[in-house]
Amino acid sequence: MNPKQREQINMEQINRFFASYYSEWRHIKILSNIKILETKYEFYSNILDEIKPTDKTVGEKTIAQEITNGLRFDSIQQSIQYIEDLFALIYASKNKDFFIRNIISYDAGKVGNSIKNFKLSRENICKSFNFPNFQAEDNLNQSELDTLNVLHESVDRLIEMVKELMEFYNKNLFFYNQYKHGLSIALRPFNDYSKEQIEKDKLNENEEGVLVALDSLNFKGAVQRKDGNFGTLLIPNLTDTIQRNIKPLQDENNLLRFVFSAPDLSIDKIKDIAFKTKRCMHIFINNILEVVSQKEKVKLQMPANDKNEVYAFDIKFDEVNLK
Repeated sequence: MNPKQREQINMEQINRFFASYYSEWRHIKILSNIKILETKYEFYSNILDEIKPTDKTVGEKTIAQEITNGLRFDSIQQSIQYIEDLFALIYASKNKDFFIRNIISYDAGKVGNSIKNFKLSRENICKSFNFPNFQAEDNLNQSELDTLNVLHESVDRLIEMVKELMEFYNKNLFFYNQYKHGLSIALRPFNDYSKEQIEKDKLNENEEGVLVALDSLNFKGAVQRKDGNFGTLLIPNLTDTIQRNIKPLQDENNLLRFVFSAPDLSIDKIKDIAFKTKRCMHIFINNILEVVSQKEKVKLQMPANDKNEVYAFDIKFDEVNLK
């Protein structure tokens, strides 16, 4: 195929991809989890009746602890995956000729590394979001300078959002991985909730509390790992026998430990991260669709100061490629 045909194919396929894609889904999933948490005793009453034949102990204490923690873990999974979705789109768009191939079968490891190594510079953020990196010039009049200042402030605002997403990803990836594997989270890390704790939970008087994942990697390896295991460590059952054999257990990566999430990991924090991820994704999608549209003038977006608004800049297509 010739270059002109390639451009046309890119436009047609990328438009079809995003017409089928729904960027709101993971945000909706997190909002759904929050709504379930708010109505969990009513929501799960009939479901628990179906569980009772195989678990006689199931009841309101299960809602207060295991189900609540499970929904919070699920929300972490959605938020981490949402961030990966955004960076997968950015990674795939580096070569638009093969965007479809790269996004349909992307390498999760490469995307993860791209998040951890993403450069938070104006140049890289503009390139990643298909936006020209305009520089100040000597011959600009006041109106042009004012526009450039708004543009730079908007790009810096996007940098701050992406920085926050990266920090959240790096800080909580461990908990996402442990939840994804299923058997490596503690939904009931300590004792069953008492009747008093259940009643407090019904009144939303319990503190949200930390989440607990399970680990067995030796202490040195746990500190050096790069998947976000920055939480507090605890050996939950340090019996005399275990204590006498800590070294061989450590050498075997066979010592059970609790890893606590950071104190600031709340459901409100997860909700905020999901919203910011969605906001970044909307800007990316608008810009890539404009860039492949083959129009002489494109309308590219950057975030406005109001979190629900964007700035739209009319830019000549040749400036997108040359800047």
